[in-house]
Amino acid sequence: MSFSQAASQKKDILVVDDTPENLAVLLRALSEAGYSVRCARSGNLAIASAQTILPDLVLLDILMPQMDGYEVCQRLRQDMRTGDVPIIFLSALADGSDKSKAFAMGASDYIAKPFDIEEVLARVKHQLSLQQRQAQLQRRAARYRQMSYELREAHTFKLDVLNNLAEGVAVFQPVFDDAGIITDFKVIIANAAFLQLLGRDATSLDLAEESLKTLTAHDADCELLNLCHRVFESNANLKLELRCSHAQQHQWIEAFGTRLHDGVMISLRDINDTKEQITTLETTTQELYTIATTDVLTQVGNRYQFESYFATEWQRSVREQQPLSLLMADIDQFKRFNDICGHGVGDRCLQAVAQVLQGVMKRPADLVARYGGEEFAIVLPNTPLGGAMQIAQDIQPKIRALRLTNVPSVQCEKVNISLGISCTIPQNHLMAATLLDAADRALYSAKALGGNTICVETI
Repeated sequence: MSFSQAASQKKDILVVDDTPENLAVLLRALSEAGYSVRCARSGNLAIASAQTILPDLVLLDILMPQMDGYEVCQRLRQDMRTGDVPIIFLSALADGSDKSKAFAMGASDYIAKPFDIEEVLARVKHQLSLQQRQAQLQRRAARYRQMSYELREAHTFKLDVLNNLAEGVAVFQPVFDDAGIITDFKVIIANAAFLQLLGRDATSLDLAEESLKTLTAHDADCELLNLCHRVFESNANLKLELRCSHAQQHQWIEAFGTRLHDGVMISLRDINDTKEQITTLETTTQELYTIATTDVLTQVGNRYQFESYFATEWQRSVREQQPLSLLMADIDQFKRFNDICGHGVGDRCLQAVAQVLQGVMKRPADLVARYGGEEFAIVLPNTPLGGAMQIAQDIQPKIRALRLTNVPSVQCEKVNISLGISCTIPQNHLMAATLLDAADRALYSAKALGGNTICVETI
C-alpha cells in the first residue's frame, strides 16, 4: 500500500510499552508504514486511551510496572467496547508458558523481543487483514439473515391470507358394529366448501344417506377416515395434510380434526398454493445460497464459502481433535499467460483447472474454492498430511496433462500449478488463520522454487 492510499484510510495503532526507546522505534516504523499511532507508557494510560478512542490494533508489552500486559489484555477483552480489538504482545518473555498465558488472556499474536521491525509490520498488517475479513463475513451474514427474514415474512403473509379464506367444515358421528368397533362415520353436516374440496357436488348429494366412506370412496388415498378414528379415540386435536385425487386431479388439503362430545368435527383447507409457495421458497432460498457461495466463472466455491466453511471445519476439528489439511494452489505465470493468450483463454484456463481440482476430490466434505485471481483453496477435513500430499500429487499430473484448445499459440496449451500444503490438529489456543498462513507460506516457497512444485509448511 502506498502512503497516499494509507493516508485515506489510516488504521489506528495503540502502542503500549514502558521503554521510550521501543516506543520511538515502533512509532517511527508504523508511522512510515502509513498508520496513525498512539503511545502509552503504562497499562492504565493504555486502557484509558483505548476506551476514549477505539484503536484498530494494540501492540502491548508484558513487563510493565503497576499493571502488566496480561492484565491490560484481560481488561480490554472484558470490555464490550474493546473486546474484539486485535492485541499483539511484544515481550522479552520467550518461554512457552508465557506465550500460552498470553493467548489464554486473549492475545491475537505474540512477537518476542528483541523484535524485527519488518516482522512487526507484517504481523500488524496480517491481523488488520483478518479483522477486515471478519467484518466482511459478519456483514454478509447479516445481509443473508435479512434476506431469509424477508422471505419468511413474505411466506407468513401468504399463509395468513390463506387462513382467512372460507374453509370446508363437517361434523361426523361414529358408526359402531355389534362388537363396539367403529366401522364408519355418519355425516351430520357438511358445508359446500367441504364437499367441493373432496371433489363432490353438494347439489347432487343427500347427506342423510352419506357417510365418510361413501364421500371418499372415489379416492383410495384419502386418509380422512383414519384421521376421524384417531381424533375420536385419542380425544385430541390432530392435523394432517392429505393428497386427494378427484376429477383426474391431485389436490393438497390440510385437515384439522377436533373431538366433540359424541363425534368429530373436521375442517378442510386447500393448501395447493401454500405447497407451491413452500416449494418456491425452498427453491429461491437454495438459489440464493448457491449464488452467494459459488464463483460465477469457475462454478466452484467462492471466497465467502471458503472462509465460512474453513472456519466451521476448524471449530469442528477442535472439538473432535481430528486433522485438518489445507491446500493452496496457484496457476504458474498466469499473468504472463493472460498477456500472451488473452483474458478469454485465461478464463477457460481457470475453468479447466477448477474442473480438475474438483474432479480429484472424492468426498463430499472436501471443498474446492476460488480464493482469488488464479489462486484456489482446498479444505480437506479429517485428512492427515500424508493424505493431503497424495491429493496434491494426484492434482499435478492431471494439470500438466491439460491441453487448452482453440488458442492463439502453443504457449497457451499447457498449464502448470504450484501447491502449498499445511496440516494440523486444531487447538483452542490456535486460530484458523495459522493454518491458512502456513499453507500460504508453503505456496510461496513452491513459487520461489520455479513453480510446478509442491511444498509443505508445518505448524
